[in-house]
Amino acid sequence: MRFFAAVAGATLMPDGRDYDEQCIHRLEEHHTVITTEHGDTVVNTNTGERVVLPPCASKATSPGVGYYSDWVVDTVSRHPSIGRMATNWTVPAAPESRGPVPGMSSVYLFNGLETGTGHGGTSKGILQPVLSYGKSGCILNPLAGWRFTAFFVLGSGRAYCGKVIEVEEGDQLQGRMTKTGDSWMIEADAGAKGVSTHTVSGGLAVTAAYITIEGMVIYNCKALPKEDLVFSANSLSDSQGKALEPQWKTEVRHGECKPAVALHGDDVTVSWGASDVVV
Repeated sequence: MRFFAAVAGATLMPDGRDYDEQCIHRLEEHHTVITTEHGDTVVNTNTGERVVLPPCASKATSPGVGYYSDWVVDTVSRHPSIGRMATNWTVPAAPESRGPVPGMSSVYLFNGLETGTGHGGTSKGILQPVLSYGKSGCILNPLAGWRFTAFFVLGSGRAYCGKVIEVEEGDQLQGRMTKTGDSWMIEADAGAKGVSTHTVSGGLAVTAAYITIEGMVIYNCKALPKEDLVFSANSLSDSQGKALEPQWKTEVRHGECKPAVALHGDDVTVSWGASDVVV
C-alpha cells in the first residue's frame, strides 16, 4: 500500500476545512478504511496489508481567511437513514480564471453524504465523489484540469483519496455511494475513463445528502465554471433499500456570484454568475 509523501502544512479539502498534510492519504490501490473513534485501519484488499493509524494529532480547522474557501451553495435532503445515493452530471467547460496567480483558485462539484445533522453541524465524516478543477487535498498540482476522485473525509482530521481519473469537458459522470452491511462504497464513475473507488467500514450512519458547489481561494466569479450545472437522475434510498423522496433545502453560503438552485423532478440545476465580480 503506497501512501504518497506528504509535505508540511495544511491543505484544504472539499469539506471546506484545512487538514494537516500528514493526515491526508492518497491511495493508489483498491483499499478499505475501517474507522473508529480510536483511529483508523487501512487495508489493502489486494494484498491484505494493514496499516493502523492513530487519531490525527491535528483536527480539521476552518481557513479563517478574507477571501473564501468554502462551499458556495448546496442543497441538502435530510433523512433518518440513507443507504444509497447516485447522481449523474456532465463535465462542464473549464473556468475562465484560476485566480490572480495561476493555480491559486480551484473549484469542486459533487454529490455527497454526511453523518449527523450535516455540514456545519455534528458531522463526523463525508463521503464524496468529487469533480475538481485545480488543486485539492487529493491533487497537489495547482494547474490540474478536470479530475474525478472518490473522497472520504473525517471531521477528526484524516482524509482519504481514491484513484484520480482525468476527465474533460463533455464527459458523462456518475457519483455513487452505496452501503452494504456496515461498509460504504464510494464510486466516482467516469465510464470508459475509469472508476475511482473507496471503501469505508465501521458502520458509518449517514443522514444528510448533498449537491454542492465549492470554491477554494475564490477572488473572482470567473473562477467558477462558465455554465450552469445539472445534477440529474438523483436517486436516494434508505438502509433497507426503500426509495426516498428528496426534500431539498438550499443554503447559499456565499452570495457574491449570485448562486441559485432550481429543482425539476429528479434534477437539481445549480447556476451562478461567472462574471468579473471580485469577491
